[in-house]
Order: sequence, then structure tokens, then C-alpha cells
Amino acid sequence: MADFDAKLTGLTAEILRDAVQVYDTSEMEQWLAGYDPVLTAWRGDMTGGFPGLTGGFTALTGGFPTIGPDTVGTAVSLKKVFRLPGRLPGVRLPAAAELPALARSATLMSQLEALASWLGHRGRQVTETDQLSDADAAAAARRIGVHTEYLPYLWEYALSARWLELEDEPDGSRTWAVLGRTAYRWADRDDAGALYVWSVVFASVLARVLEVAASLDPAAARKLNFQGQGVVVAMMLFLAKGAELPRKEVSDLIKDGAIGERPRRRARRAWDGWVRAHGDPALWLLRELATLRAVTVRDSGDGMVALTPLALWALRRQLRQEAIEIPVLPATVARMQAVHLVALADAVGEAEFDAAAASWVAARGQDQASRELLAFAAFSGSQSRLAAVNLVRKFGIGAHLAWRDAMQRPELRGYARIALTMMAADLPESSLPLVLDPDPDDLAWVATDLLALACGDEMPNRRQVAAQFAEAVPPGEESWIFGLMSHSSHPDVARLLTVLGRHHPDRRLARDARRAARAATRNRTAARAERIPARSGGR
Repeated sequence: MADFDAKLTGLTAEILRDAVQVYDTSEMEQWLAGYDPVLTAWRGDMTGGFPGLTGGFTALTGGFPTIGPDTVGTAVSLKKVFRLPGRLPGVRLPAAAELPALARSATLMSQLEALASWLGHRGRQVTETDQLSDADAAAAARRIGVHTEYLPYLWEYALSARWLELEDEPDGSRTWAVLGRTAYRWADRDDAGALYVWSVVFASVLARVLEVAASLDPAAARKLNFQGQGVVVAMMLFLAKGAELPRKEVSDLIKDGAIGERPRRRARRAWDGWVRAHGDPALWLLRELATLRAVTVRDSGDGMVALTPLALWALRRQLRQEAIEIPVLPATVARMQAVHLVALADAVGEAEFDAAAASWVAARGQDQASRELLAFAAFSGSQSRLAAVNLVRKFGIGAHLAWRDAMQRPELRGYARIALTMMAADLPESSLPLVLDPDPDDLAWVATDLLALACGDEMPNRRQVAAQFAEAVPPGEESWIFGLMSHSSHPDVARLLTVLGRHHPDRRLARDARRAARAATRNRTAARAERIPARSGGR
């Protein structure tokens, strides 16, 4: 998300620079005079931009609640642990009917099927440590087609995912491993059941693979923390642009989680010793996830690691259960609407987005594409509106008719006036559209949209609000901006000013923002009252 936010930051600075030329100082002073006394004191330009909106998500490196045979299905709040917002970028998924076949084709699921077949309906007796005897382990490994050394991993996945369950005899003398509920559900060949079971196994692999590795050499792992590192990797991949990261970044994530970002010398030695003896833990994690068809790893270049559609589906499903909105984007450009194209910019890399946008526009033509994007922008939030406006601005004069019509929309009129004025020199005189007289509300809408990027969250970081607000508003012009916004018809202006008033660390600015918020509420109430016809004296 940080890359996309940085692009919007650059766009805000560009719009503000253009606004200086279109809404020049002398002109604005004339039509602001008398509008609000505090606004007449304004002197200065509007060249301030926004800093990069890094946002970011805190990567947990110190453990994560595990998913075991007694806790499968327990809600682990990824939203709280990773400090996620209420909305995340969309994901591109194939048709739902394609996913079950992908799940069934995973090698790891075939191995679990073979384990269930070997176990049979009667099950097998296990040792006091809930493991197979050496003889049974060797027989199971032969039946499944894996090395005996690998069986502890498969066994742990099966127990964690309830593919197998442990049952004691009534007298407690013996314990048996028997088929569990997920194994039976998988055997039903129901598509919904297959996806559910795959997602449970996926969670088990993320939670257990490195822990099993550590348990096989406890002395070497004593000073390392492998708990939960698989979950961290999966979430960082999900949150990354295009749902992929270089393999080295994945390795660094696990290393930082295992020894800390500021490790002591003993922890570094323990890590180096582990890698010498067992190899990079990231490679083993990725190999297991690839066997499950949860990730792909490129052999060339940076060895980019990407989540597969199955993993994206499973993680989105989990996050949606925690009330996080994550739109699904069509897998093909032909099925995209304007809302999908705008959301795609936040979900994939620049090259992939540029190719998709070019194809989308070519299929419609610049005029129709502009109209669809601006129609979406008019009913969108600040971030989506800016992204859609940015796309249309790139069309140049090919969008001038759409911009002319957008002058009728208060949400877009400020952007339209800027765009039309900037392109006027490139248009034939006969096609110059009528540009309406400037209205303070035009620029107020633009200013409110731009400031919403800095402090649009209900609970923003106070330092971040201060830094971004200082970049967005020239020093000394805060009262003018607040006064302008207080008269805006923008539906979010009162809420935004309230957030500024609560969270800006400068007491004077916070007080002015609160006053402007109250004024915005009064102005909107008065405007609504003016639209209500007076009641006649009699009935």
C-alpha cells in the first residue's frame, strides 16, 4: 500500500501546483472577500505537498498464537495483531469454480490422503508421546512415498488440522490415532468442503512447520524463536504489492523474528549455527508452502515469492471474518469496471497496472473511459476519487468533454476546472468549453480530499498527523484552510476537522480545527434548512 499512497501523495502535490495557476492569488482574494472574514487574511501559495504515506503494518516477530488440535477454529485476531485497517487493497482471484480443483491438485493434500488411507478406519496405536512407533512410521512413510525424516512434519500438520485425532481407550491404557473430521470432509468431494479443509491445512503448515524443525534439534533452537514466523510471512506477502516479495525479504523476516531486529551476540551465533546445520528456515517454509500450492517461487532474478489464488482466497476469507473489507477484482481486464480498475492500482505492481489500464481504456476509448472513471469518482471516498482523477488527467485533451460535463458535479468541479484550464491551450478555439466562475466550494472539495489522506483515519498517529498536515498546509495558512473547509459541502469535512481537532498535537491548531468542525456542522444544518419550504400558516 505504501507505493500507491506515495503515488497519490505525488498527485496531490501536482494538483496543488496546478491549482496555484488556475486559482491564482488575486482572483481568490476577490471572490473570498466577504465570504468569511478570516479568509481575507490569506496570503501565500498552495504548493505544499503531502509526505509519503508509509502507513505500513507492524510485522510480528515475537510469536503468534498457534493453531493446534484443541484450537483449530479459534478466532485469532489478525486484525489486532497486525494492526490492520478496516479496508485493504483488492485481490485478483479466478472464478470460484476453479479453486477446488487447485486445492485437490496440491501434493501435500495427496500425502495427507495417503496417510489417511494407511491409517484406515480403525486407526493406529501411538506411543506415550502421541507418535507412531518406529515400525509404523517406516510403514507409513513407504505408503505415502516420503522419507521417514519428513513424516514428523506431515504427522503434525495432520494433528493440527484435525485430519487425525487422538482417542484414549476407556481405561487410559492405550491411545489411538484415528481419522478426524477434516479427513472425512475432504473425502466427501464437496467443493466448499475441499476449500475449507485446504485452508485449515494451510493454517497448520504456517503455524507448525518451523516449530517442528525446531523440535527436532532443540539444543540448536534454544535461543531462537520460530513460533508464528510462517504466519508473519503469509501476512506480509498478502499485504505486499502484487502479493509477492523477494525471497531474501522472506528470509530476513524469519531471521528478524527468530533473533529480533537488535539481536545479542549469542542470538546471532545461534542463528548462524542453525543455518550451517539445517539451512535457511525460509527455504524449508517456502518448500512446504509450494507443496501445498500456497506460494510460487521464481527461479530467476530476485526469486520472487508470490501467494497463489488459493492462499489469497484463504487469507481474505480469514480477514473478512474480522470485518476487514477486501474487494475481489476480476482476473481479466475484459470483466473490469471503473471501480475495479481504480482498486487494481493498489493491488498490483506499476507495470501490471499500466498494461491493464491501457487495455481497459483501449476497449472503451478515452472519452467513454473518462466518463466511467469520473462517474465512479463522484460517488467515491477521497482516496478512490483521487486515484480515478489521476487516471483521467493522464488522458489529456482526450478527456476534455468528460471534464466539461463533470463541471456539473460539486465533488468534481474543482478538479474539472483545474484540468480544463491546464489543457485549454491545446484545444481548438471552437471546442473550448465554458468554464464556470470560481466558487470557494470547488477548492474546498479538493482541499478536503487531499487532507483526508493525511488524517482520514478515526484513530490516526498523532505525530503522523502533525507531519502530514504541516506538509499539506503552508505555515500560517491553517486558519484559512479551516475556514474554507468549514463552508464546504463535502460530506466528510466535519468528521475530518473533528479528527484533526482530536489528534493534532498543536493545541492551537487542534482548537481551530474543532471550531471549524462546529462551524461546518452549523453551515450544513443551515443549508439543509434553506432547502426546506416554509410551512404555510393554515392547514
